[in-house]
Amino acid sequence: MMEAKRYLTTIGILLGILTVLLGVVNVFIANLTQVFSTLVNVITFLIILTIVFSTVITYRVIKDKEVSSKLMSINFKIVSILFPIVTYVASLIGISKNEIRIIFIKLNNKYIYSKKYNLNSEDILILIPHCVQKNSCKLKVTNEITNCKQCGLCNIGDLVQLKEKANVNIFVATGGTLARKIIMDNRPKAVIAVACERDLTAGVQDTSKIPVLGVFNKRPNGPCVDTSIDIKEVEEAINFFTSKK
Repeated sequence: MMEAKRYLTTIGILLGILTVLLGVVNVFIANLTQVFSTLVNVITFLIILTIVFSTVITYRVIKDKEVSSKLMSINFKIVSILFPIVTYVASLIGISKNEIRIIFIKLNNKYIYSKKYNLNSEDILILIPHCVQKNSCKLKVTNEITNCKQCGLCNIGDLVQLKEKANVNIFVATGGTLARKIIMDNRPKAVIAVACERDLTAGVQDTSKIPVLGVFNKRPNGPCVDTSIDIKEVEEAINFFTSKK
């Protein structure tokens, strides 16, 4: 759980910055009206209190402690607002943005898994990055995944079998623009997205009105080359959305 410790470190730095900012602001507004000074103090205090609340909830979620769906919903909204600031502070102190993105996706998934769905399988859309396909493969599966010959050298064949078994829509996207177009064209009720930390975070933020479960791809050969997928994790996500155990 190294990313959890780094997330908490980043939050601690952010709280420290806000506390220092509060002191600086008080110095500069010493000659202004008492009402304005009080207002600034109250707003800053509420911001700090909100961040502390969010951090406590986030820590409990990461540690698999019981948290109500409503609290997780409130917390995820707070985290979504703070996310750009937190990632910027993290980069300033040498913490990888991906470690913060991992926390973001974990919070998103925990929130979705705390709810209940009973969707038809055809209403679920699965988005797969093109780097899952074997880099040397000449077959084009971007437009139609069933073009795969299922040679077993990558997970595309496994996905074809999953598509036939679960009756879900699976698309291979070459980037975020195409992924958004696929979602707009198909209008799914839920999305299961497989990607790296950066693309998953962007995808969740772009489709805030649709539940998106994020599945991290595996990159034994580095980013964007011959990546792989935990098919079982994708299948579990399908079963969740369709209320199957």
